[in-house]
Amino acid sequence: MTEVMMGVVAPERGQEELMKQAGVEWVRAGGGLPFVDRVGGQLRERYVRERESLKALSAKGFRIMGVTPGPGVGRYKPDESGKLVMKWERGLPDWFGELGSDQCMKAYEEVCAWLAQDLRGVVQAWQVGNELDWMQFRGPMTPEQACDYILAGARGLKRSDPSLIVGHNLASIYGEYVPLFIERLFGEAGLLDYYGIDNYFGSWQPGGPEDWVKTISDLYERSRKPVLINEWGYASAGDVRTEEENRSGLSNCQLHKWYYTWGDGHTPAAQAAFIERAFEAFMEQKDKLMGQFYFRWADQPTCWQCGQPDCPVETAWGLVDLQGRPKPSYYAYREGVRRLKQVVTC
Repeated sequence: MTEVMMGVVAPERGQEELMKQAGVEWVRAGGGLPFVDRVGGQLRERYVRERESLKALSAKGFRIMGVTPGPGVGRYKPDESGKLVMKWERGLPDWFGELGSDQCMKAYEEVCAWLAQDLRGVVQAWQVGNELDWMQFRGPMTPEQACDYILAGARGLKRSDPSLIVGHNLASIYGEYVPLFIERLFGEAGLLDYYGIDNYFGSWQPGGPEDWVKTISDLYERSRKPVLINEWGYASAGDVRTEEENRSGLSNCQLHKWYYTWGDGHTPAAQAAFIERAFEAFMEQKDKLMGQFYFRWADQPTCWQCGQPDCPVETAWGLVDLQGRPKPSYYAYREGVRRLKQVVTC
């Protein structure tokens, strides 16, 4: 492989030069549904804004990994007792029909075909949906229907532009449904160009950055496809749950704590050290690696899962802080990109 994608997720407007200085060449962005009432109908205002943003990024020299619309998302909301419980929010309008139905799959394929045509020359690669092996993003669809949803999106994209790089990002490495997804997505259909994975060692999952060595090797051997890390990172804030809190059944958002940690804990310094070690793992597996997209470019004012401003779960992943100032992780990422580029081109 002569090139490895050097990317970040969710770029911030006005910080493009800082991203370039960090070695960022790719950005993952988008994900909005284009139409209000039918395929080819009135465009949603959000999509129009997203399209202009993607065109602006492309004009500034970034290559883009687009995201096709997902079926919805689960977010944490308080119940009557105040406990945060996950509630499903459907993202596709009623004209798609029942999620997982033939009507839904046909409409989704046509939407993705339209997206590929509308963004031709702007978006060079696509991620179909997001983490559909995980119920939080799959919703009421079965795992089998989620596979059909991914393949329908991939068919639509490839039909409009066969040159596109197309794949999906699994949320789990060795989860219950991973064998099914591998069989369905990398079987006879032959539509996907990469094995995409999201993983957060030391935050959402146990382990540390060195585990990327075995992970990349295993995923390549299972699919015989280059591995694309669609999301990875390490949170720079948040304490670790006690054994009693683990037994409570309360979510990380409720407790504002993590199940897992690494190194010296969830601190800005540990985040930088994690990134440094992760790039060492990437360099060791460079021949199997299509690219990496760090999640995410900037810290966030509120947690997207629960809406709370003081929840570390989705607020402290950034390479820059809320004011756009580089964190120690920014410099670790910049050096990691430089070194990875160097070994790839040798």
